[in-house]
Amino acid sequence: MALGDSITAGVGANGSIVEDGGYRGPLAALLARAGYHLTFVGSRSDYSKAINDKAHEGWPGFVLRSFPSDPGPGQLYGPLVRRALNAADPDIVLLMAGTNDMLRLEKHAEGYTLPNILTSMDMLLAEIFAAKPNVYVIVAPVVDSPKIETCVLETFAGAPGCGSSTENLQTIVAAYAQRGFHVSLAADMSTAVPRDSAHFPDGIHPCGAGGYAAVAGVWLRAIEQVTRS
Repeated sequence: MALGDSITAGVGANGSIVEDGGYRGPLAALLARAGYHLTFVGSRSDYSKAINDKAHEGWPGFVLRSFPSDPGPGQLYGPLVRRALNAADPDIVLLMAGTNDMLRLEKHAEGYTLPNILTSMDMLLAEIFAAKPNVYVIVAPVVDSPKIETCVLETFAGAPGCGSSTENLQTIVAAYAQRGFHVSLAADMSTAVPRDSAHFPDGIHPCGAGGYAAVAGVWLRAIEQVTRS
């Protein structure tokens, strides 16, 4: 199950509709070439007309958790993720989300602080494991979108960034792993796509110059580590 926001759906620049599934089309091809037999699962099939395996849980505009200052169209945490997991029963979840929360942080929307965004990710993971305790979750930092400050992205992912943060994706994932859940961090995602206009034509979506293909490559390596260890 590919779970996330518009980048998971495969949205093009400035919200344009494309049909190759973003990273999902290239990832399916990479996995097939590597000898995997898989099916993508999820309740949506949009942005996927040109690929065979269309299902996903990519929700354009959605945040991890909504705050009243700028709630957006919806949140991943809560009933949405519970319904998705119970309906599709995935073996592996590819989770990359938080870009829309960080865009609100950049606008100083009340509630969207970095600590709150990290708490939202923690809550989402708790929701996933409550619904499916044995599922394997691969968590990825958000890609290096130019509309978000580099130091914010680095701190979120767990690299030195804006100030000292004792909680980040690395510490959250490590805490779940220590409790016995099947979870890993695809840390390379944060630097997989160069931070420039050629790769991010709208500053948000890595839909140019092989950006989505680079995202797919990181997911492939993370899946290989999970399944061949």
